[in-house]
Amino acid sequence: MADPFRHNVLLHDLPDDTLPARHSKGAKRRTAQLQRFLKTLHEEMGGWLEPSGTVTFVVLNRHDWRQVVRHPYGLPFIRNERRDAKADRSADEGPRVHIVAAADYPERLLHRWDELFVRAAHAGEQPPGDLREFLDLLIGHEWGHAAANLSGLRSRVKWLDEFMATYIFLATLRSCGLDEIFERFIAWARLEVAGSQVRHADLGSFEYPRGKLKFDDMVWFQGVFTLRAADVLEEHGWDFPVAMKRRLTTTARGDVARTLVDIEPSFRDWFRVFSPQTPSNEVL
Repeated sequence: MADPFRHNVLLHDLPDDTLPARHSKGAKRRTAQLQRFLKTLHEEMGGWLEPSGTVTFVVLNRHDWRQVVRHPYGLPFIRNERRDAKADRSADEGPRVHIVAAADYPERLLHRWDELFVRAAHAGEQPPGDLREFLDLLIGHEWGHAAANLSGLRSRVKWLDEFMATYIFLATLRSCGLDEIFERFIAWARLEVAGSQVRHADLGSFEYPRGKLKFDDMVWFQGVFTLRAADVLEEHGWDFPVAMKRRLTTTARGDVARTLVDIEPSFRDWFRVFSPQTPSNEVL
């Protein structure tokens, strides 16, 4: 399977040397706007992490989504393109990653946040903007996954990959001077933590398949990872992902937590968020 979208649906191209895009009928304006945003991020990140490979942005309407995607229409995700030995591609071309987003957001998805908003309001947290804007920012977060994958930062430990994607997204927003967007994303993270019914969750549960994680758990994890990434970013900036990139080349999957602590010792106590009854020296 060389390209998971090219032959399944009819898509229109928006060529670009840095971040090409394709879209379903009727989604050209939305695609072009988000493409410009993602391109800005990708060009800035490249100066720090030196990615190798190609990222493509794909926007699908409801009909086309059903032809290529099994999970419910709405939330963005990435898909790594599988290598095709028969494809005419040079060995140094690198991997390809597709960022997939919906052309609009169904009411069913938007209403899933209603109860969380009520609980967050009781805790003193209000949405910093329209929910659709936040869902659009999650496309930027998915770009963070793509950037990590192309930069040698994919560990295949799901919680760490989620954290690193968030970190790269936030670091790039800072580097681009997009401070207002940065602060709104942090405000959304505070709302997620305050509005979720979760107070502690086993970090190992994040390794479940995406569809198995409950909505409140997913939101809580996302908020916790984002707030932690923002804290580390303020102290270490790009030095942290650069150090992680260097270490992950020789780190076994089971040793990534120790690697985090080696680079930034405060992670040892942070792991207690997920296992509050466990002594910190037993978390690793």
